[in-house]
Amino acid sequence: MKKIFTLIGMAFLAMSANAQDVYNAIVDGKLNTEFAAVAGENGGVANNTADGKSIVSFTVGKATVTAVGGTTPAKDETIGGAAQQIVPGAAIEGKENTYEVAQVNAWNDISWGLKNQGDIDFWYITGTGNPYVNLLCKQNSKDGELVEGSYSAEYVYYEPDGSKGLPITGLYYKFTASAPGAFKVKVWANKGNRQTFVVNAKTMKAERLLASGYINGVNGADGKKMMLSVAQVDSVHHAYIYGNYEKAVAAGEKTAEELAEMKVAADADSVAKQYVIGHGGQNFWGWLTFDVEAGEEYWVFQHSSQIGFGGFEFHEGKTADDLINDIVVPFVYTTNFSTYEDETTGERVSWKGEKAFGNGKFASEEPKLDDNEKPLNIVPFGDFFSNDGSGKRASYCLLPEDVLAHSDKTQELTIAVWVRAQKETKSADYMWAPLFTAYAQKNDVNTWPMMACQYRGVLQVNCAGWTDYTDAQNVKGTNTLCHGDLDWLKDHKWHHYAAVFEGENAKVFIDGVLKNEWDVTKVAENTQKGLFSNGAELKYICLGGNQAWNWNDNDAPFDFARLLIKNSKMTAGEIAAQMKADVGDTDMEAYYAEKDEEEPDGISIVKNSNSVNAPTYNLAGQKVSNDFKGIVIKDGRKMIQK
Repeated sequence: MKKIFTLIGMAFLAMSANAQDVYNAIVDGKLNTEFAAVAGENGGVANNTADGKSIVSFTVGKATVTAVGGTTPAKDETIGGAAQQIVPGAAIEGKENTYEVAQVNAWNDISWGLKNQGDIDFWYITGTGNPYVNLLCKQNSKDGELVEGSYSAEYVYYEPDGSKGLPITGLYYKFTASAPGAFKVKVWANKGNRQTFVVNAKTMKAERLLASGYINGVNGADGKKMMLSVAQVDSVHHAYIYGNYEKAVAAGEKTAEELAEMKVAADADSVAKQYVIGHGGQNFWGWLTFDVEAGEEYWVFQHSSQIGFGGFEFHEGKTADDLINDIVVPFVYTTNFSTYEDETTGERVSWKGEKAFGNGKFASEEPKLDDNEKPLNIVPFGDFFSNDGSGKRASYCLLPEDVLAHSDKTQELTIAVWVRAQKETKSADYMWAPLFTAYAQKNDVNTWPMMACQYRGVLQVNCAGWTDYTDAQNVKGTNTLCHGDLDWLKDHKWHHYAAVFEGENAKVFIDGVLKNEWDVTKVAENTQKGLFSNGAELKYICLGGNQAWNWNDNDAPFDFARLLIKNSKMTAGEIAAQMKADVGDTDMEAYYAEKDEEEPDGISIVKNSNSVNAPTYNLAGQKVSNDFKGIVIKDGRKMIQK
């Protein structure tokens, strides 16, 4: 099966360019307006609830969507245990101590929230409640005796033939279009062999759906996650259902009668699981594509679980079959520079395949602890790449060669990374240092294609056309140069950098704030489009050093953490959300306010796994022989103590 897969990095891009009506449920890392209106921009308890439901409805072009979030009866605290605030109705024939529900006196809270599946860059809305088609209740018992007034809910779920009806509450989505066409709905489907349905409300029967996306655990031989086409998802499903039968056929050890019995069982399993996406027991992130008739209503939900909703496209006049090949190849590369020890060499090796050259090294840092083992300082990132800035084209981190090879179709690119200047540096020493550079190959001559993102907030691209991002191209009429008095790294703390390229527009953000924006159409002979058309030629890609251009600039004496590269543009809101996700629970306000505490002798001791291999300095900051005695560690460097 692996032979049919296309291996790519994982991200889910914005909607297809040719869709007439498009809706993103999450915008800039926050709930879109319609959901935010009832739950706040980041989600929470809904404020529009009635009878166990919260309803959000909106229209985009010719498509109307209604999201129904439901919930379950609340516990009855006066009785406790499994009891819920339910008033029983008529007894159910043939089911002992089971009744219809006449009334629910209190419901649990209904909430709308947002989630992001981290390394595959997939945002979606979560809602409350499994979508049941009927609510019953059963009288509770204790020690073999029925408890008066104590009832617990029993739920009846949808069947694909429609025989039990449609959900009455719980989480489901209704889609209607005023013209015939096809929907592509972005979903997260829960694991556990749960069935996922697209149901025609008129017939109440489940209809054909086409699924494309990522099935948890279906990775390539290199460990990378894979975006699967409809045919590939079907192939995974087929192998899951028929696996044992097909293995038996291949082994040739079963009789014809035994194989026939296995085939019957496999066919029955196939019928039962035809609405399971991919193979059972695994989550799915991707698209459900289905045909719609004008004016008819189609419901999307899972059998007995919540389904995540990321948005939709409506394509008027198209069919689901027209759209199944309309998958924009997504790509995202992330690394936190974590390492493991190579058993053969004993060296620290990056999990993601980055390589350290010269005096660059993979490092780690832990908080200092007091006598009670409590942290004395804040450390946002435990692992990072630490670069030496004492040479030229000597020290750097080499990245995988394909990270810039995926923007030819999207014409978009984002490069984002956290950066920290080392303690002994000052702006004048590294004002021309590049944070990020890329070339066709390693060499020491002026050649193209190349690109560079400089520390001082400007860019350069020479890929099938030269773009120098001049004052004339800046939308403000002048470049903001972030060095000297505007040095964003002068506090020697972690700060976030992002460069965003789209068509012939480019932006640089520092700590989420836009510092420079260029419109490169302002100078006719300048273009950055070569970055997209020739990006696949840029294979020698590095952090911290200007490796293949013979300018006389020092390598960047910086530390780098949480690098992200993707073939889509990030907005200011998305960058802010990414920054927040990168640091997790770290209190960054407290971190920036924190002062460096020194020991009485002026020596600050920090933990650094690479200090043993670091060069040795005297207290004047001059490199000396490693043979001196009385060495201590100061800011990750070996220093002579006199």
